Amino acid sequence: MRFQEIDISINLMEGGHVFKATDGSIQTKRIALKDIEPTIEYLEKITGLPLKNNTLGSVGKKSTSGDIDLAVDPLVLSKDQLVSRLKEYVTSRGISDPQNWIKKSGISVHFKMPIRNNPRLGYVQVDFMFHSGGAEEEKWLKFGMFSAGDSSNYSGADRNLLMSSLAKAQGLKYSWQKGLIRRSDEQPISKDPDVIATKIFGPQEDGDVFLSVENMQSALDQNPSLKQKISSLIDQLASPVDAEGNQRKPGEMRKNQEEIERLKRLTGLG
Repeated sequence: MRFQEIDISINLMEGGHVFKATDGSIQTKRIALKDIEPTIEYLEKITGLPLKNNTLGSVGKKSTSGDIDLAVDPLVLSKDQLVSRLKEYVTSRGISDPQNWIKKSGISVHFKMPIRNNPRLGYVQVDFMFHSGGAEEEKWLKFGMFSAGDSSNYSGADRNLLMSSLAKAQGLKYSWQKGLIRRSDEQPISKDPDVIATKIFGPQEDGDVFLSVENMQSALDQNPSLKQKISSLIDQLASPVDAEGNQRKPGEMRKNQEEIERLKRLTGLG
């Protein structure tokens, strides 16, 4: 079936936000859990990549997903090679200009994919996310973008934001891309979840503490010293002057207030 024959008639719904019509409406929708695996199977045929075990974030862990995030090893297939295969697929379906189906940004290639390869079911945004290359970097990307899905009351974004604040309270920085680094000179410390857990919570914890916000909340409740550091961080963020005694600008104060509200929501501290 040629996409262009029925594309206009599809009732577009919420989902990823990369692909938009000329009137600004979103061209993709949320995908039901039951449709994810069959859609990925078609993506494997299109790209020639093994993708079923490369899902990221909450994909396959919630009743519906706003998009499908997939890890790609650039040592196996480059961005340009992937784009070429996607273009070949789109043009084979009668689309002369694949520009509205494939877009690149940062580490990602975005693709407007028919759910179950059937345009009548609508489209889902697929984000092919390229890591640095190799099995260890792929493992790290899966950890960095991990989400507990429906088994947690919090999102994957909440998880990473709490990890970032817990590191910040101890003079460190956490990034889902770079791992744990020293705040003073940006030097890397580790991308090993067990090491990161030890650095943030102490030797009693391992990487499983990061499987959910609830796990981190429980670990924090058993760590009075870390709770005090979080409270001190909240006080620092609320101060109108920074550590060097300089007056904070309004934009910085707004950003700090957002972090304070996030910390209170995720830790229960105030």
